[in-house]
Amino acid sequence: MENKFVVKDDESIKESLIKIESNKAGIVFVTEDDKIVGCATDGDIRRALINKTTLDESIRKCINNKFVFLTEKNATRENILKLLDSEIKKIPILSEDMKLISIVSKDNIDWNQKEKIISKAKSPVRISFAGGGTDLTNYFYEDDGVVLNSTINKFAHAILEKREDSKIKINSNDFKIELNFNSITDITYDDNLDLVKAVIKLLNPDFGFELYIYSDVPPGSGLGGSAVLLSAIIGAFNNFRENKLTDYEIAELAFHAERIELGLSGGWQDQYATVFGGFNFMEFKNNDNIINPLRIPNNIENELEDALILCYTGISHNSGDIHDIQKENMKKADIKYLATSAKSIAKEMKTNLLKGNLDNFGELLDKSWRIKRKFSDNISNTNLDEIYEYAIKNGALGGKLLGAGGGGFFLFYVPTYKKLNLINKLKERSYEIETFTFDKIGLRSWITKEKV
Repeated sequence: MENKFVVKDDESIKESLIKIESNKAGIVFVTEDDKIVGCATDGDIRRALINKTTLDESIRKCINNKFVFLTEKNATRENILKLLDSEIKKIPILSEDMKLISIVSKDNIDWNQKEKIISKAKSPVRISFAGGGTDLTNYFYEDDGVVLNSTINKFAHAILEKREDSKIKINSNDFKIELNFNSITDITYDDNLDLVKAVIKLLNPDFGFELYIYSDVPPGSGLGGSAVLLSAIIGAFNNFRENKLTDYEIAELAFHAERIELGLSGGWQDQYATVFGGFNFMEFKNNDNIINPLRIPNNIENELEDALILCYTGISHNSGDIHDIQKENMKKADIKYLATSAKSIAKEMKTNLLKGNLDNFGELLDKSWRIKRKFSDNISNTNLDEIYEYAIKNGALGGKLLGAGGGGFFLFYVPTYKKLNLINKLKERSYEIETFTFDKIGLRSWITKEKV
């Protein structure tokens, strides 16, 4: 800060007036041991002179120790405007050690401060109740598919910062991996965060960036994690696009990255579920995919939430491998017949859910699972079947292994008066119970700013 605004406490009133005349601000700030201890305005000096103080005396005679100032931390535009609106015309900004940094007035408020723009997004995981498998393209191209699902408050998160150069940094907290590239053209597939690389290649941003990603659930959990992560990443990039992607387009881009770009087998429900959020009844046809949001009354939603248990088996799974087998099996007549039954159950479950017939809903969940597990030998196994039957024996009316199968989370429906008993029984066998609430929003993204 220029010294024309600062005087030492042993300088004279005359010297202070010279600085006031020089700075045209009508004020000087008084220091003692280089720290601001007060101020003196031309009005303060005038009053001192009227009271017989001489020009050669120290500025200490005029100092106002109860002066208004802001620190670096609280010198926000809001606070500055409040002081200016209180007719304080010159506002000193001081450092933590009380040294003068700047003086703000109505004429020099900086509305062009350089700030770091950070884009953030999070997208919820889904739980599927019925119809899974009929959302595979090779199935619904010949026979329409339907799926009933919802999203819960477990999320994948993405934090995106633009860089001023073309360099790219990707940091995955879940896999403890950090990747660095000089530009997007250097990105190649090598089984390290290939899903992330695929969607970045498709988005093709014209700027360098740093991307940080993490998830609330473990990989291979059966909660649609790959689609959820892709949705969050796309949501973060979408904040920087002039031509914003719609919800359908975000889901389709996530599908493109996983299914087409990388050739990983799977259905469509995960991408739509995480982007749209809430309870949805999805219809898949060869010429159209339709997402029908369900308006579930609060009392029904609360009761269902209270009757569901999310139980982690401790076993990860590879959904792509299971879907590869299931994709082939869907061509068989007996599996097609099972799929038709699964769709009928999904429709019946939707009706019972809307009407609040939740015990019926739970029993249908059981029927849905017993049909789904026949789609492929890889969907369940002896250990998983034993967990399921143990839950049924201890009060559950129904349940299912979430996702493609092979591991991950079981979802159980249990009447609320039996819920605590079932939780305790599962914990006795060291299974982890995850608490959750339903999420109604789906993908959400926002911008934050940090001063540079």
